[in-house]
Amino acid sequence: MARNSYHEHDFVSFDGTRIRYQSHGAGKPIVLANGLGGTFAAWVHLFTALGDRYRILCWDYRGLYGSERPRDLSTVTVRDHCRDLEALLEHESISEAVFMGWSMGTQVCFEFHREHAQMMKGLILINGTCGTPFDTALGIPGSKRIIMAGLELMRRFPDLVSRGSGLATSWSQLIPILQQLGLVGRTLDMDVFTELAGDFVGLDFETYAETLRRLGEHDACDQVDRVRCPGLVITGDRDVMTPVSTARHIQRRMSDCTLTIIENATHYALVEFPDQVISAVETFLRRVEY
Repeated sequence: MARNSYHEHDFVSFDGTRIRYQSHGAGKPIVLANGLGGTFAAWVHLFTALGDRYRILCWDYRGLYGSERPRDLSTVTVRDHCRDLEALLEHESISEAVFMGWSMGTQVCFEFHREHAQMMKGLILINGTCGTPFDTALGIPGSKRIIMAGLELMRRFPDLVSRGSGLATSWSQLIPILQQLGLVGRTLDMDVFTELAGDFVGLDFETYAETLRRLGEHDACDQVDRVRCPGLVITGDRDVMTPVSTARHIQRRMSDCTLTIIENATHYALVEFPDQVISAVETFLRRVEY
């Protein structure tokens, strides 16, 4: 994806950490909260489709991609990411918007709702949950213990993980194996996924591991029943990270929420079935007034 298809900017957040963010288009604001390990590139199909009517904003989580690593690594909780979001909206003078989260971004949206519900004119949640995601990930018993053990290895040996990631992403059989395992779909946009994988290799894996660990501890499920703005939940019927049952649970608890299940989509529905995601989003946006 051409970097000149969107603009990149910086702002200084609550603790002095420099945060990188992206913007595209003009019009009413839509704020994107990314998945962990994802960049603005994951949203390329969506922002291309909506950029003629909406101003789309996204930011890199602290310590990842273009954002500076915080001096205190304990400040990578979901609440800290919400404080960065607060600073971004103040920087951009935005008082209300439609908020959209993918994967980890779903939890960020629910946590942001805790103190800023009045800013949310609509809430779009893609392949995510409201809290403690390791409890349901992978759909196997003991998944949390497996994930936590992997995070500890990543935290202790970040350089080794970085080298291993570089070798894996350059291996021609990586995507076919991921497809066979059901972790990504057959219709995956290879160009976008390759860009995401290439950016992922350059991460600070100590920060990444700590961010993921904190995400696993986070729980904002108490907010689901309190959401009063219109909602849209999108998921894939082959998503092993956040199963369909999770999406149904969220949709039932929200007072005004539509559920879209995309057949054969995994956790990467955004780049597997972009036309279906865009269609659901555009239908939803037509009924949201702000």
